[in-house]
Amino acid sequence: MSDNLPVKTCDCGSNCSLDLKTPRNVYLSAFYKRSFAFYTVKHRMPVILTNLIDNLVRHKSEIKEKYGNEAVDELKTIIGEISEFKYEVQTNKPLKLLIGNAPDVNIYNEYIKKQSVAEGHTTHFHTIWLLTECYMYRRIKQIFETKPHLKEYDYFEQQKQDAYTGAIQLIENMSEHVLHVLNNKNPADQNEFIHMLKLNLWGNKCDLSLSLGKASDMSSLFDTAALDPYILCDHSKQIWEGISTDKSSDIIDIVFDNSGYEVFTDLCVADYIITKGLAKSMRLYVKTIPWFISDVMEHDFYWTINQLKASENHNLQVLGQRWSKYVEDGIWTIVASNFWTLPYDFTYMADVDPQLYKKLGEAKAVFFKGDLNYRKLFGEKNWDPTTSVDTGLQSFHPSKLCIIRTIKADIVVGIPNGIAEEIEAKDPKWMHNGEYGVIQFSKNKVAIQSL
Repeated sequence: MSDNLPVKTCDCGSNCSLDLKTPRNVYLSAFYKRSFAFYTVKHRMPVILTNLIDNLVRHKSEIKEKYGNEAVDELKTIIGEISEFKYEVQTNKPLKLLIGNAPDVNIYNEYIKKQSVAEGHTTHFHTIWLLTECYMYRRIKQIFETKPHLKEYDYFEQQKQDAYTGAIQLIENMSEHVLHVLNNKNPADQNEFIHMLKLNLWGNKCDLSLSLGKASDMSSLFDTAALDPYILCDHSKQIWEGISTDKSSDIIDIVFDNSGYEVFTDLCVADYIITKGLAKSMRLYVKTIPWFISDVMEHDFYWTINQLKASENHNLQVLGQRWSKYVEDGIWTIVASNFWTLPYDFTYMADVDPQLYKKLGEAKAVFFKGDLNYRKLFGEKNWDPTTSVDTGLQSFHPSKLCIIRTIKADIVVGIPNGIAEEIEAKDPKWMHNGEYGVIQFSKNKVAIQSL
């Protein structure tokens, strides 16, 4: 850390945290022991780092074959550095400044410095959960990007691909359904569209960072009617009305979350939107570095398309060819942006990346997928669950927003009065296990010039 910052090093680890639930309207943090943030920093993050080391050891021969003998020597150094970083997390050390020339290094470092001034010591248990969790994945990337032979290696790639193959039966079932819908000559239909949204919502349960990298059986996700009671806020009709009646733009954006089955369902929704004339083009936003284990990068998107095209299943072949053509013809555009892997919540976007904010404003609607996007949308705060969606979004209104997420963190808004308390009495872990979901909509739009 910079010598002129008032940083106090705390070696007491998690014992310095308070045995409390997170108070209302404060940032989520491992400082509060009765929080999912604490459980994540105390248990999940070290396990993710341990699993990463185990996977590197397991795939040592493949790495050697692809990257050469020098990569094996780098692998030894990488494993040692990951172990050192794991120790930093477990012993609550201050977040070290990043090194290197990547464009996000200064952004991270300035944010860490700012938090150090505000907090007195920015350690893993004592800063905003969003910062320490994003920082972990960015530090992992730094460990690799400083090595000549493995700097471009995607250390989560195999897990993402395994998640796809592990869900292949569900993907085949979904393909049969979506092709039936797409091939009928009917115009866009509200009920069809809402059913697609619900299939897409439950696909968000397939999150490798929550399951610590292990794919699980998701065969029940196709029965959306049985899952309707678990949707705690359903703005599906408002999304339909907001998209189907808006002629201000022919563009719709999707900000992806997870690879595997979820991104397949994202593309099914995207195809429905194009085929039924709800938009003429779509921009699909992906991450620029390996992120939260299962998040979609550009090469994951193309790998998925190629798997579909090469499948022995006819329906998957048809969709693979169809979606590949969308990309070739510019109907779908893949957009990689560094902003999605910064530690900032989205209220900072207009200042940190005004061009991205303006770009989102070109679309008549932006779909945000998943739990991490939800945390960033709503400022990583422990809102009262009855807080309205628009209030929770604070200043982030680049376009109409369609927010689809299964609940895996201590943050939710837009829930009717009394529902959260009723569910918690039955299931104390309801905000952590991904069993419940929300489909939410905001029609507010604030241009950057108005901010």
